[in-house]
Amino acid sequence: MKLRLIFLVLSLLAFLSAATGGYLYYASLKTAAFKEAQHQAIVRVEVIQKNLSTFLAENVRPVRTLAGMRPLAEYLARKEGAALGQVNLLLDNFKNALQVDVCYLMNYDGVTVASSNRGEPDSFVSENFAFRPYFQGAVDGFPTTYLALGTTSGKRGVYCSYPVFAELDDRPLGVVVIKTSLEEIEKKLGQSRDEIVVVVDPHGLIFIASQREWLFQLLWQPSERDQRGLVDSRQFGPGPWSWTGLVRDGEHYARDKVGKRYFVNQLEIDGFPGWQVVHLRSLQAIYKVVLDPLVRVTVPTVITLCFLVAFAVFFLYRKASVEIVQRKKAESALRESEERYRSIYHNTPAMLHSINLSGCLVSVSDHWLEVLGYTRNEVVGAPLVDFLTPASRVYAREEVLPEFFRTGSCKDISYQYVRKDGTVMDVLLSAIGDRDPDGVIVRSLAVSIDISARKAAEEALQQAQAKLSLYARDLEDQVKKRTADLQRLSGRIMAGQEKERAAIARGLHDELGQVLTALRLETVWLAERMAPLDGKASARAAMMSSLIDETIDEVRSIALRLRPGILDDLGLLAALEWSAADFERRVGIICAFKAEGEIPDLSNVLATAAYRITQEALTNVVRHAGADQVTMSLLFADSWLSVTVEDDGCGFRPERLSGAAGLGVAGMRERAALIGGTLEIFSQPGRGTRVVFRAPFIWDDKA
Repeated sequence: MKLRLIFLVLSLLAFLSAATGGYLYYASLKTAAFKEAQHQAIVRVEVIQKNLSTFLAENVRPVRTLAGMRPLAEYLARKEGAALGQVNLLLDNFKNALQVDVCYLMNYDGVTVASSNRGEPDSFVSENFAFRPYFQGAVDGFPTTYLALGTTSGKRGVYCSYPVFAELDDRPLGVVVIKTSLEEIEKKLGQSRDEIVVVVDPHGLIFIASQREWLFQLLWQPSERDQRGLVDSRQFGPGPWSWTGLVRDGEHYARDKVGKRYFVNQLEIDGFPGWQVVHLRSLQAIYKVVLDPLVRVTVPTVITLCFLVAFAVFFLYRKASVEIVQRKKAESALRESEERYRSIYHNTPAMLHSINLSGCLVSVSDHWLEVLGYTRNEVVGAPLVDFLTPASRVYAREEVLPEFFRTGSCKDISYQYVRKDGTVMDVLLSAIGDRDPDGVIVRSLAVSIDISARKAAEEALQQAQAKLSLYARDLEDQVKKRTADLQRLSGRIMAGQEKERAAIARGLHDELGQVLTALRLETVWLAERMAPLDGKASARAAMMSSLIDETIDEVRSIALRLRPGILDDLGLLAALEWSAADFERRVGIICAFKAEGEIPDLSNVLATAAYRITQEALTNVVRHAGADQVTMSLLFADSWLSVTVEDDGCGFRPERLSGAAGLGVAGMRERAALIGGTLEIFSQPGRGTRVVFRAPFIWDDKA
C-alpha cells in the first residue's frame, strides 16, 4: 500500500512537471522565436543599408572618369562652339551607357553649360546651381555625393560630382555631375505589408520609402529647428512637410496615430552623415508569425507528453517489485566491481592517484609509490604539490587545480615530480573528476606518464631546429642578394643588347644601305649604256639591279626587326602596328591589332620590354602554335599598360614548359620582372594560347 501511495504521488508530480515543463517550453520557444524575428529584422536593415550604400556609390568612379575627359576641360578653358558638340556627345554616351537620368557640366560659377537633357522640357542648361552642396564641394576640389530633389525636374535623385581640372593646374575649371534616379532602389526595398523601409535625412525627412505615400513626410515629430533647416537647405523643395504621426515608444519601438506598434531598427548610411535607413515592422505581424506555428506544434506535443508520462509511471509501478530484486543483485555486483577496481588500481603499471577538494592525496597506486620511492604512510593525506618542483607547484596552485575543480577534467598537463632521492621526473598528467549525486566534484582520478626521455629528445630537437633556422635565414639572405645581383646583371645585358641591336640596325641601314644604293645606281647606268651595244649584258645588268633592290629591302627588314626605328620615333603603338603587319606579311598568318585607351608617351625601358615580349610571343606562335589567326591588343588604364597576344593554335599545358620554349618564356618573364611587371600565360590543349603582359606606367624618360 505504501508503495502504491508513493507511485500515486509520483504520478501526480510527473503530470504537474510535464504540464509545467510544457508551459515553460512554450514560453521559451515564444521568446526565442520573437528574438529570432527581431534578429531577422536587424539583418534585413543591415542588408538594405549595404545595398543602398553600394547603389549610392556606384557612379563615383564613372563621374571621375568623365571628369578626366579632355574635351570637357578644353571647352571650359576655351568655350569654343566646336568643342561643345564633343562635350554633349560625351555626356550622352555616359548617360546611355550608365542608364542614369542625366549627365551635365557646370562652369566655375555654377552655371550649367552642357547637359544630356539639353533638348528636353526640363532641361536646366544655363541654370545656376552654385547653391547646391555637391557643386560647392566639387569646386573646392572634393568629389561629392548628394541626395536631393531636382529644382527644375522635380525628380528625386543621387548626385555624384567631380571637379574638372586643366593640365598642371590645381584650380578646377568646373564640375561634372551624374544624377541617378532613386526609383530602382525603391523597388528593392520590399513591398511587404508588415514592414516599411524608409531613408531619412538628418532632419528626419523621408526621401526614399517602400510606400510612396510616406515620401516627403517627417518620420518623427519635427522641431522648429528641423523645419528651418529643411527650408534653408533648398534640398527637398519649398515644403511644407507633414508628420507621419510616429512617436517613440522605448529604444526600439514606435507607435503610430491609431496605436499600432512597430519594431524599429535604423542604421546610418556610409558616406552620408546623418542619413539613416529606418526599418519598421508591425509587432502584430511578428506575434502572428511567431505564435501561430508554436500553438500548432507545442500544444499537441505537451498533451501527448502528459499521456506518455502517465503511461510510463503506470508501467514503472508494475515493474517496481522486479526492479527491487534486480537492485539487490546490482548492489552485490557493485561490491564485486569495487573489489576488482581496487585490484586494478593498485596493480596496474601506471602512476595513479586521487586528491580531494583540498588538493591532498587520498589514494595512490603501488606503481606511483614505487616510481617516486615513498611509502603510502608518507604520501596519503599530504598535499600533492609537496611532491612537485617549485615551478610546477606554482603552476598547479594558480592555474591547473582551480581550472580542474571548475571543469572537472584536465589533459596532458606538464609537471615535474621530485623523487625521494631528489631527482626530477617529467610527467604528463591527465585527470577526471569524481562527482557526488549533486554533481559536485569530491575527488579526482589522475594518471601520470613519465616523459623524461621524450622531454630530453624534444629539447635536443629544438636546439637543432634553431640552428637549422639560423642557417636557413642566412642562406635565404644570400639567395636574395645573388638574385638581386643577377637581375641587375640581366638588366645591363639586355640594355647592352638593345644598344648593340640599335647600332647594328643603324649600320645596316646607313652604311650597307648606302653602298647597295650606290651599287644599284651603277647597275642601272651600266644597263642603260649596254642596251644599244649588247642586249644580253643589259638584261643581266637589269637583273642585278633587281637583286640589289631585293637585298636593300631585306637589309631594311633585318634592321627593323633588330631595332625598329619606329619604336624610338613614333612609340610603342606604331611599332606594334608595324610588327603585326610585318608578321602577317612574312609568315602568312592573319594578325589583327587593336588598341584601347589613350596611350601616353612611355619610357624607353617600358616600350622596349613590351615590344620584345610581343616579338618573342609571335616567334613562339610561328614555332609551336600551328595557328591560323593571331590577335594583338594594347590597353592603357589606371596607370597600367597591358599587352595581350592570343592565338587559336594547338595550345599546351603551361606547367610543362621545358627546353627552348621554356627558355623563351623565362626570358619574357625576366623582362617583365625587371620593370616591375608581370607575365601570365593561359593555355589548354586544343584551345589556343593567351600571353598577357602587364606593367605599371613609367613616364617617358626622354622628356
